Amino acid sequence: MTTQTSTNSDLRSGAAKAGPGFDGRALRDAFGSFATGVTIVTTSGPAGADIGFTANSFSSVSLDPPMVLWSLARTSSSIDAFRNSAHFAVHILSADQEALSARFASKSIDRFGGLALDRGPDGIPMLQDCMARFACKLAYQYEGGDHVIFVGEILDFSHSARKPLVFHGGRYGMLLPKQTAAAEPADALSNLSSDDLLYQVSNAYFRTRHAVIDKLEHHGWSAEEYAALSIIGREDGLCIPEIVARSEKLRGQAISAAIVQKLIAHGLLREVDSTDGQARIRLTPEGRLSVMELIAIRKSSEADVQGSLDPSEVQLLKHLLSRLGNSADAVTSVEASKPRR
Repeated sequence: MTTQTSTNSDLRSGAAKAGPGFDGRALRDAFGSFATGVTIVTTSGPAGADIGFTANSFSSVSLDPPMVLWSLARTSSSIDAFRNSAHFAVHILSADQEALSARFASKSIDRFGGLALDRGPDGIPMLQDCMARFACKLAYQYEGGDHVIFVGEILDFSHSARKPLVFHGGRYGMLLPKQTAAAEPADALSNLSSDDLLYQVSNAYFRTRHAVIDKLEHHGWSAEEYAALSIIGREDGLCIPEIVARSEKLRGQAISAAIVQKLIAHGLLREVDSTDGQARIRLTPEGRLSVMELIAIRKSSEADVQGSLDPSEVQLLKHLLSRLGNSADAVTSVEASKPRR
């Protein structure tokens, strides 16, 4: 192992050299404007103890010889373990490993407890199921202000086609590939092209909804029956006008009271008297079993529709659709508050 250190005596003593009057918080925010991946760096400490922490200060250095670098604060409790170890491992996290990143950033838990591990050189812990990982031999150490920069020569590596976990502006994120396909010309009648947001949202909704309805009908359920049982399954004890109103809000089209009465006649729902004089609708035991069947059908349909998406894309899609819905609600609220002409 070769160690190269700065000749600055203040750095060797651990004293931080004063900058030109920068505001620390502003400088940290400026650094945070650079989007990075997220890694976990591991090694073996005294008596073979597993050591690891979350870092985003990782960079490739060289292909020949293959080398990487990362840095660690001089005040870190793990600094001595890494400075004295001949080997370390760098794990690049995938988009679905945010919880693992948070775990290795926490100081209050056993970071390795319960994890399945592989072992690298000198028995260093190697995490499984990461986007990529590198087993390295420590080649150089450099003093870098309030951090120590570690450079390692790669001894072994592996990688997958997963999407990376991203860190930007103090928050986790996901990579969204830029779409480069040219938009189709707009339809002269609809004034919508396939690149328009409203077209894509409505097209996706009707196509996915059609897939669900087909599967429901195959199992003997109508879309209206599914809607009524789903509403009662979430909010047991509504009256019929409330069920109708909720179905209109959720589906854009109200179900009829006759559908509710049909489900009552089939023994799936029952009417219960209430103090306000309106009968409340509740699920019967048979109705609860039917709701479970409908949930299974819906989940199966979702799995079919999501077949070409990876988990990070599904998570991102749900997040964006939620934000889109909230934005639409805000616009509707503003418009409703305007005086009518």
